[in-house]
Amino acid sequence: MMDPEERVLLHEPDLMLAILRVAAQGEGEGTLDACVAHLRALLRLAKEPAPEDEDALRARLEEARHRLEQARLIAPVNGERFRITPRGRSVLVENPRGVDDTVLMQFQEFRAAITPQERPAAPSPAPADYERGYAANLAGQGLADNPHPADSAAHLEWENGWSQARDDAQMHAGAAPLRPTA
Repeated sequence: MMDPEERVLLHEPDLMLAILRVAAQGEGEGTLDACVAHLRALLRLAKEPAPEDEDALRARLEEARHRLEQARLIAPVNGERFRITPRGRSVLVENPRGVDDTVLMQFQEFRAAITPQERPAAPSPAPADYERGYAANLAGQGLADNPHPADSAAHLEWENGWSQARDDAQMHAGAAPLRPTA
Protein backbone atom coordinates (compact mmCIF):
# COMPACT_ATOMS: atom_id res chain seq x y z
CA MET A 1 0.00 0.00 0.00
CA MET A 2 1.31 3.44 -0.91
CA ASP A 3 2.06 5.82 1.95
CA PRO A 4 -0.69 8.53 2.10
CA GLU A 5 2.01 11.20 2.12
CA GLU A 6 3.12 9.97 -1.32
CA ARG A 7 -0.29 9.83 -2.98
CA VAL A 8 -0.98 11.95 -5.99
CA LEU A 9 -3.03 15.05 -5.10
CA LEU A 10 -2.29 14.83 -1.39
CA HIS A 11 0.97 16.77 -1.09
CA GLU A 12 0.90 20.09 0.76
CA PRO A 13 0.80 22.21 -2.45
CA ASP A 14 -2.20 20.17 -3.63
CA LEU A 15 -3.97 20.56 -0.28
CA MET A 16 -3.45 24.33 -0.27
CA LEU A 17 -4.62 24.53 -3.86
CA ALA A 18 -7.75 22.52 -3.00
CA ILE A 19 -8.56 24.88 -0.11
CA LEU A 20 -8.16 27.95 -2.31
CA ARG A 21 -10.23 26.42 -5.14
CA VAL A 22 -13.03 25.38 -2.80
CA ALA A 23 -13.07 28.82 -1.19
CA ALA A 24 -13.15 30.50 -4.62
CA GLN A 25 -16.22 28.54 -5.77
CA GLY A 26 -19.73 29.87 -5.45
CA GLU A 27 -19.91 32.67 -2.93
CA GLY A 28 -16.24 32.52 -2.04
CA GLU A 29 -16.58 30.45 1.13
CA GLY A 30 -15.58 26.92 1.95
CA THR A 31 -15.25 24.27 4.65
CA LEU A 32 -12.89 21.39 5.28
CA ASP A 33 -15.75 19.01 4.45
CA ALA A 34 -16.01 20.62 1.01
CA CYS A 35 -12.22 20.31 0.62
CA VAL A 36 -12.34 16.60 1.45
CA ALA A 37 -15.14 16.12 -1.11
CA HIS A 38 -13.15 18.09 -3.70
CA LEU A 39 -10.04 15.95 -3.11
CA ARG A 40 -12.09 12.73 -3.28
CA ALA A 41 -13.50 13.84 -6.66
CA LEU A 42 -10.00 14.63 -7.96
CA LEU A 43 -8.72 11.26 -6.76
CA ARG A 44 -11.60 9.49 -8.53
CA LEU A 45 -10.78 11.34 -11.77
CA ALA A 46 -7.12 10.36 -11.39
CA LYS A 47 -8.19 6.76 -10.67
CA GLU A 48 -6.41 6.95 -7.32
CA PRO A 49 -7.80 5.35 -4.16
CA ALA A 50 -9.44 7.55 -1.55
CA PRO A 51 -7.41 8.14 1.61
CA GLU A 52 -7.89 5.42 4.21
CA ASP A 53 -7.33 7.72 7.17
CA GLU A 54 -9.69 10.64 6.70
CA ASP A 55 -8.80 12.05 10.14
CA ALA A 56 -5.16 12.34 9.06
CA LEU A 57 -6.24 14.05 5.83
CA ARG A 58 -8.40 16.51 7.78
CA ALA A 59 -5.48 17.25 10.13
CA ARG A 60 -3.24 17.99 7.15
CA LEU A 61 -5.94 20.15 5.57
CA GLU A 62 -6.32 22.04 8.84
CA GLU A 63 -2.58 22.71 8.93
CA ALA A 64 -2.66 23.90 5.30
CA ARG A 65 -5.66 26.09 6.10
CA HIS A 66 -3.78 27.60 9.04
CA ARG A 67 -0.79 28.43 6.83
CA LEU A 68 -3.05 30.03 4.21
CA GLU A 69 -4.66 32.13 6.95
CA GLN A 70 -1.21 33.23 8.16
CA ALA A 71 -0.45 34.45 4.62
CA ARG A 72 -3.86 36.17 4.45
CA LEU A 73 -4.94 34.12 1.43
CA ILE A 74 -8.06 32.98 3.24
CA ALA A 75 -9.86 34.41 6.25
CA PRO A 76 -12.08 32.70 8.84
CA VAL A 77 -15.77 33.49 8.52
CA ASN A 78 -17.47 31.67 11.38
CA GLY A 79 -17.08 28.24 12.87
CA GLU A 80 -15.35 26.05 10.33
CA ARG A 81 -16.09 28.29 7.36
CA PHE A 82 -13.45 30.36 5.60
CA ARG A 83 -13.43 32.71 2.64
CA ILE A 84 -10.88 33.48 -0.03
CA THR A 85 -9.33 36.96 0.06
CA PRO A 86 -8.45 39.09 -2.96
CA ARG A 87 -4.80 38.15 -2.30
CA GLY A 88 -5.84 34.49 -2.30
CA ARG A 89 -7.58 34.88 -5.66
CA SER A 90 -4.41 36.42 -7.13
CA VAL A 91 -2.24 33.61 -5.78
CA LEU A 92 -4.69 31.03 -7.14
CA VAL A 93 -4.50 32.57 -10.62
CA GLU A 94 -0.69 32.88 -10.50
CA ASN A 95 -0.10 29.35 -9.14
CA PRO A 96 -2.57 27.00 -10.83
CA ARG A 97 -0.41 23.91 -10.14
CA GLY A 98 -0.01 24.32 -6.40
CA VAL A 99 0.82 26.60 -3.52
CA ASP A 100 3.51 25.90 -0.96
CA ASP A 101 5.67 27.77 1.53
CA THR A 102 7.84 29.21 -1.22
CA VAL A 103 4.77 31.08 -2.45
CA LEU A 104 3.63 32.00 1.07
CA MET A 105 7.07 33.37 2.03
CA GLN A 106 6.51 36.38 -0.23
CA PHE A 107 3.99 37.69 2.30
CA GLN A 108 5.28 39.53 5.34
CA GLU A 109 2.37 38.31 7.48
CA PHE A 110 3.33 34.70 6.83
CA ARG A 111 7.02 35.29 7.48
CA ALA A 112 6.16 37.01 10.76
CA ALA A 113 3.84 34.22 11.88
CA ILE A 114 6.07 31.23 11.35
CA THR A 115 8.56 30.08 13.93
CA PRO A 116 12.30 30.30 13.28
CA GLN A 117 12.42 26.49 12.93
CA GLU A 118 9.94 26.69 10.04
CA ARG A 119 11.88 29.33 8.13
CA PRO A 120 13.99 28.16 5.22
CA ALA A 121 17.68 28.29 6.03
CA ALA A 122 19.45 31.31 4.63
CA PRO A 123 22.31 30.48 2.33
CA SER A 124 25.55 30.48 4.25
CA PRO A 125 28.47 32.56 3.10
CA ALA A 126 31.43 30.81 1.53
CA PRO A 127 33.43 29.06 4.25
CA ALA A 128 36.63 30.79 5.30
CA ASP A 129 38.70 27.72 4.42
CA TYR A 130 37.29 27.77 0.89
CA GLU A 131 38.40 31.41 0.58
CA ARG A 132 41.83 30.55 1.98
CA GLY A 133 42.24 27.72 -0.54
CA TYR A 134 41.22 30.02 -3.36
CA ALA A 135 43.74 32.63 -2.20
CA ALA A 136 46.45 29.96 -1.81
CA ASN A 137 46.10 28.97 -5.45
CA LEU A 138 46.31 32.61 -6.54
CA ALA A 139 49.46 32.95 -4.42
CA GLY A 140 51.07 30.04 -6.25
CA GLN A 141 50.71 27.35 -3.59
CA GLY A 142 50.07 23.78 -4.67
CA LEU A 143 47.29 21.41 -3.70
CA ALA A 144 49.71 19.59 -1.37
CA ASP A 145 50.08 22.81 0.65
CA ASN A 146 46.65 22.29 2.25
CA PRO A 147 47.26 22.95 5.96
CA HIS A 148 44.30 20.91 7.25
CA PRO A 149 44.16 17.21 8.20
CA ALA A 150 43.07 15.14 5.20
CA ASP A 151 40.04 13.70 7.00
CA SER A 152 38.51 17.07 7.93
CA ALA A 153 35.79 19.23 6.40
CA ALA A 154 38.22 22.17 6.47
CA HIS A 155 40.60 20.17 4.22
CA LEU A 156 37.85 19.61 1.69
CA GLU A 157 36.70 23.25 1.82
CA TRP A 158 40.28 24.48 1.27
CA GLU A 159 40.75 22.00 -1.60
CA ASN A 160 37.48 23.07 -3.21
CA GLY A 161 38.53 26.72 -3.05
CA TRP A 162 41.98 25.91 -4.46
CA SER A 163 40.44 23.86 -7.29
CA GLN A 164 37.90 26.55 -8.13
CA ALA A 165 40.68 29.14 -8.39
CA ARG A 166 42.58 26.79 -10.74
CA ASP A 167 39.47 26.26 -12.89
CA ASP A 168 38.70 29.99 -12.96
CA ALA A 169 42.27 30.79 -14.04
CA GLN A 170 42.12 28.19 -16.81
CA MET A 171 38.76 29.49 -18.04
CA HIS A 172 40.10 33.06 -18.15
CA ALA A 173 43.17 31.83 -20.02
CA GLY A 174 40.89 30.17 -22.59
CA ALA A 175 41.67 26.60 -21.61
CA ALA A 176 39.00 24.11 -20.68
CA PRO A 177 38.93 23.39 -16.92
CA LEU A 178 40.42 20.15 -15.75
CA ARG A 179 37.83 17.56 -14.87
CA PRO A 180 38.45 14.47 -12.76
CA THR A 181 38.67 11.28 -14.77
CA ALA A 182 36.65 8.28 -13.74
